[in-house]
Amino acid sequence: MKSNKFFFVSLLLICFIPIFLVAQDISVHEFIGKAKSDVIKQYGNPVHQDNSNPDMMCMFYQTKTVRMIFVSNKDGVFQSEATINYETESKARTSIDDCIKSSVTEGFKVDTVSVNDFQLYKPGIKSDLQISENKISKNYDVSIKARKSED
Repeated sequence: MKSNKFFFVSLLLICFIPIFLVAQDISVHEFIGKAKSDVIKQYGNPVHQDNSNPDMMCMFYQTKTVRMIFVSNKDGVFQSEATINYETESKARTSIDDCIKSSVTEGFKVDTVSVNDFQLYKPGIKSDLQISENKISKNYDVSIKARKSED
């Protein structure tokens, strides 16, 4: 009986740990140009999906603290955005730092527009990364908006 419980607990941990790790990942700009199926592999089935226009298929993901949108066509994802809500500014800044570090390793260049606004780009992809304080909730939002570009 103990081995059955151990097995099920281990199975649940193996399943849920990746979900918790991916839940705070804001690097949605890395999906520009990739297939819709790659997004589903990474984040699972969307909360809502709009396939009414084949040139603009939208997938929406949302949890209590994360909102993500991916827009694609037959050629792949051409626009994505994500917003994550953090309780403290230090957690939000850490998220931005992590996103910038991983982006640089993926070949992105970074321009600092202000202390709260960054532009990440590489050939074919442009994105804006921002942090803002929500005055009502006293929380901090980190958002990224990415799009396919011609250069």
